[in-house]
Amino acid sequence: MKTLILGLILVVALGAAGYFTLPILIEQKTEGLRTEVRDLKQRLESAEVFIKGEQEARKNVRVEPGADTATVTRAVNALASKVTKLESSVRAGLSAADAEIKEQKSATAVALKKQAENLDKESSQIRGQLREAEFKNHMSEVRGRLLKVKTDLLAKNIGTANAEVGVLVEKLEKMKKDMLPEVKKSLETSQDSLRKARGEMTTDLPSAMKRVDLLWHEIGKF
Repeated sequence: MKTLILGLILVVALGAAGYFTLPILIEQKTEGLRTEVRDLKQRLESAEVFIKGEQEARKNVRVEPGADTATVTRAVNALASKVTKLESSVRAGLSAADAEIKEQKSATAVALKKQAENLDKESSQIRGQLREAEFKNHMSEVRGRLLKVKTDLLAKNIGTANAEVGVLVEKLEKMKKDMLPEVKKSLETSQDSLRKARGEMTTDLPSAMKRVDLLWHEIGKF
């Protein structure tokens, strides 16, 4: 008996659940279909509007056989008006496109000019840095050779020191090329000191050594 009652209750419960949930399931399943129907209806309405517009336009410009002059004139004027509007629209579009192209070309030209100026500036800076580094390297070599001259003079190797001074004078002469006027003047002064030291090596060795030592310190200031 209890089992029968429980079975009846279960049947009633399932029936109630189906009664309430079935509409919800149907609603969910048919939502997509209703959406597609709405889209098709909107497309159909748009097509009908387009067709109606075309029909009206054809009526406005249609010339029936045997039409009178006034009718022909109206048709021609209607066509001319449409052509004029179309030409105006095309001209406006071309004008806007041309203006945009000119604006882009102008902006590109300005950007390229600015980039070229920046590159030129950077190139000038790099060239200046390279010249400065090259000059410092040459001056370091000159100081090294002067140190060798001092060593040779201390050892009284006059011939070796004399030849080394000749090499230094020629090197300083090559370095004067493309130098600023004040740098050229300083290099010429160094050449004069070397020539004087060279002349004093056999007549006044202490003075020659002192001159070479002074020049070594002066070149270190470049």
